[in-house]
Amino acid sequence: MQLTSAQLEAAAKKATAWLASQLTPLGNYKGQQAPDANGVYPDTDDIGCYYKSIYTLRATGQTAAAGRCMAYVVSRFRSPEGDYFNTPTVRSSGSYGPVFCQLYQNAWLMRGAASLQWIGLADSMLKFMNTQREPASGGYYTVVNSTTGIMDSNSIAVGAWSCLLGYQPKLAKKSCDFLLTLLKNQADDGILWSRCRADGTLITDLSDVDPKNHRYVRVSATEPQQAYWIWAWPMNSLIAMHELTGQKKYLRGAIKIFGFLKNCHANAFGFTTSGKNAWGAMKLFRITGEKKYLTKALLQMQYILDHQHADGYMLGEGIQDESGQPRRTTFDFTADFASWLIDNAHEMAARGL
Repeated sequence: MQLTSAQLEAAAKKATAWLASQLTPLGNYKGQQAPDANGVYPDTDDIGCYYKSIYTLRATGQTAAAGRCMAYVVSRFRSPEGDYFNTPTVRSSGSYGPVFCQLYQNAWLMRGAASLQWIGLADSMLKFMNTQREPASGGYYTVVNSTTGIMDSNSIAVGAWSCLLGYQPKLAKKSCDFLLTLLKNQADDGILWSRCRADGTLITDLSDVDPKNHRYVRVSATEPQQAYWIWAWPMNSLIAMHELTGQKKYLRGAIKIFGFLKNCHANAFGFTTSGKNAWGAMKLFRITGEKKYLTKALLQMQYILDHQHADGYMLGEGIQDESGQPRRTTFDFTADFASWLIDNAHEMAARGL
């Protein structure tokens, strides 16, 4: 029996009801370690616990929790320059964002601010992000205050998305055009490379990347457990630009990315990192009505439902309950997975499903 939009929405709301139940009156998450005198729990004093939560709480109707959480994030993690991080030397925990896309958490927070309609806050977030933008190409650097000039597909895409949310369509369009250039420059069968220079030249030298992190700089069609989002965010940004401009080149680019992902390992629509793939596929289903997109998106939706604990929170591969994964991971997965549930729900509902 096919999943319905109502089922996805119900599961998303169950997840964020759990998230809201974990927030203190201060707006921070309860931890398993004892709080200090200021009510801060050491094991949740990490922006990685929060940056996806605000958008998802708001999108599922937990508006008071979203506002309280955002106020806490601003008070605890905002720098004088308008950046967001744990400390000036540690942006967050995790193996991806701190090294390969430091604006990722900023972009999620910007989504949250825009969803709350806190326009001034969203604008300040975007202004900082755009200090990390190369104007000529429209690319965004992977590292804040970069000394290498390295950009990547995900950094560029979340920058473009943030520009769309912040009423900067010309900047977003330039970034999306740059994404199309990166797609055009791909030359290796079965691989989408993500890193590039400002002229669009792909960086295929992996000598500076630990082998275990190769998945963060290129997506391999044959290997499992890839970081699919590094090209799924571009797919979604290109879809948005198509809807804004009506220009088919952006839709063709998005469909090209989907075409690659649908021929990847089964994990591309059935893994912790594949929610954005499903979101893009479901958007393409809404736009075109073609069932091939719906079929792939629903595989990932079922994966998420299969990894939701009875209490509402989300689990990683092979984990039975919250005790089996770090507290930060539980908050991250729960907010992340629930966002794709709720966003796929409204895409499906637009098609009457």
